[in-house]
Amino acid sequence: MNKISFLLLNATLAGLVFAASAAFSQTYESQKMLDDELRATAAELSFLEFESESSWGQTTRCQLKYRFASAENRSQAGDAQIVQGSVTSDYYQDKPINFILNLQPVRLDVNPANHQASSKTLAPTRAALMINGLDLSKYQLETSICDGSTCIAYAPTKGDEIVDIIKAVQSKPILDAEIAYSLDKVLPARTIRLSNIPTRGITNSEVRKQFTGCLNELVKKELGDIQKLDGAKK
Repeated sequence: MNKISFLLLNATLAGLVFAASAAFSQTYESQKMLDDELRATAAELSFLEFESESSWGQTTRCQLKYRFASAENRSQAGDAQIVQGSVTSDYYQDKPINFILNLQPVRLDVNPANHQASSKTLAPTRAALMINGLDLSKYQLETSICDGSTCIAYAPTKGDEIVDIIKAVQSKPILDAEIAYSLDKVLPARTIRLSNIPTRGITNSEVRKQFTGCLNELVKKELGDIQKLDGAKK
């Protein structure tokens, strides 16, 4: 199977990328003051949003955009106060189901020279995506840097693997995903569960329900492709 092209992802996260200078424009006497503000506003900074794309009236992409702001102390958060990105699945005719994890851990520091907040994207040493409890690591195809984020593509390459992922997708009425990452080879991985991320104007469950419905449409298309292929072989 050909590797999924990241050029097709188009996950620029424009409008999602966190701008510390815009959100935290005031000066801070110390790093602790900034950290305290981050913890106090963690729920407001966090979000989970659903988006989809269609072509000729047919759904071709399902995406969950997320931002998680940690309310923990910085030393406990592995130096990343904010983690943002997306979980995407695209439909390609006659290609197996795929997922792409976009992951961008962000650290905010106070510049001692001018006391302004500045942001820095951190590169995870390892990362993983779990869909309804299924670890997709064994289906990992490639890792790339896309618009400053780490992007990891997952897709099965064998028939039984395709079945396993489809079963995992259909195993729960509302899909949940977990993102595990580590910024250090020694420290244990931290986990972000999408069902725990605060949402705005709509419940977390409803956002994930929208994503689930979209993803099931892609699965139906793939099952139709499989049936056509099986019919052609007979």
